[in-house]
Amino acid sequence: MIAVEELRRYEFIEAADRISVKFLSLVRDEYRKSRTIVEEYDVVHGTSEQGSGILFGYRSNEAGFEWTNAVFAVLLDSLTPSRKTRRPEPART
Repeated sequence: MIAVEELRRYEFIEAADRISVKFLSLVRDEYRKSRTIVEEYDVVHGTSEQGSGILFGYRSNEAGFEWTNAVFAVLLDSLTPSRKTRRPEPART
């Protein structure tokens, strides 16, 4: 979210939208599979499966983590109007 906000500040709107849509699509697609929103997402590999990759903090990918929900809402709200009207693409792995 911080990176997206900075891209927008420096008028890299298309890049900010592209990154936002990638994250939003991943959260949406993973939600459709599991019916839950979790704390961590791997946007490089397009999954919420963290397995043994969690090194600090929780030992599992916690469900219903509020900060992820808030980031989703902020990124969705910050999309440009033309991007909001386009049909979202599936997240790519």
